[in-house]
Amino acid sequence: MRLFFIFLLAVMLSTFALLSINSIEASAQSKKEKKLIKTYGIKSVTENVIERINGKETTRKDSYTTYDKNANVTAKEDYRKDGTIKHTETTKYDSKGNKLEEIIYDASENQLNLEKNVKRVFKYDKDDNKIEELEYDGSGKLVTKTQSSYTTNGDKILEVVYDVSGKLTKKNCLHL
Repeated sequence: MRLFFIFLLAVMLSTFALLSINSIEASAQSKKEKKLIKTYGIKSVTENVIERINGKETTRKDSYTTYDKNANVTAKEDYRKDGTIKHTETTKYDSKGNKLEEIIYDASENQLNLEKNVKRVFKYDKDDNKIEELEYDGSGKLVTKTQSSYTTNGDKILEVVYDVSGKLTKKNCLHL
């Protein structure tokens, strides 16, 4: 019975992934999905695609997703039809579920595309408000630094973005 529910969950997650594959929020999870992943201890989901080409059925891996014990996505790989990796995202979290680091790798025609490869590092205050985000390009060079300030109630009131030279490029003041 448990195996059936795990299979059913895998089908549900695969369906969700297929419907969301072109969406930026493809890796976002609903609370219900996270609960199911946690309840059944799912560590990974492999999504295979079965195609019929010239009358012959072939199966290929389309994506692979891994989860931590809190059902957070820790790695997501998308594959091309030839089996090579086209997109990878890895994410690290702290014990509270805050995203600490995110690395995104995109390959363009099997070539490393430095413009699409980024690493983001996040810092939080004692109330788990994101106070800093550092973004690095594919070569490891700092590109932007974003800092945020909050009220004592946790409402964001200020966000500033600096470029690599420390020049202010954006400032959002939120008035309550």
